[in-house]
Amino acid sequence: MRKSPHWLTRARMAAVAGAGKESEVKDVTQNEQRELKRVFDFLADFAPKHKLRKDLQPRLERKQKILSFKRNPDTVKIVDDTGMELPPDVIEGELQRLEEEIADIQRKIDAIDAKSDYEKKIHPRDLQQALAYLGKHADKVRHRLKMPVRPLDLI
Repeated sequence: MRKSPHWLTRARMAAVAGAGKESEVKDVTQNEQRELKRVFDFLADFAPKHKLRKDLQPRLERKQKILSFKRNPDTVKIVDDTGMELPPDVIEGELQRLEEEIADIQRKIDAIDAKSDYEKKIHPRDLQQALAYLGKHADKVRHRLKMPVRPLDLI
């Protein structure tokens, strides 16, 4: 039998203590457990990861455009902010700079994701930005949650 994660076991114990003697503990299936973990990992530190991903996206798009230019230079034109077409040596330098910036931002995102379950928390700002990302703007998240959410608080 597989051992449940620490936060799931504690959550079950808390549910039993709060439910009273009359109700039974309902087991969480492996699929539900996997989905809870996925949602928790998505929401934990969402705000800083989302900010980094927003910074990363235009760089990835520009890199993709440069790579398209390198494959077919006759049809794709690379221009600077003023609308002037860039020479190939400047484009190569920009591609190197973009790759370094992308790698740096990706390292920061990976460092946030690499935290252990004990270090990960869902802060009110994370919930607020996740709801906004999903199209549901909520101002009251800040008022309802005073403490960050830890994995054992999920169930």
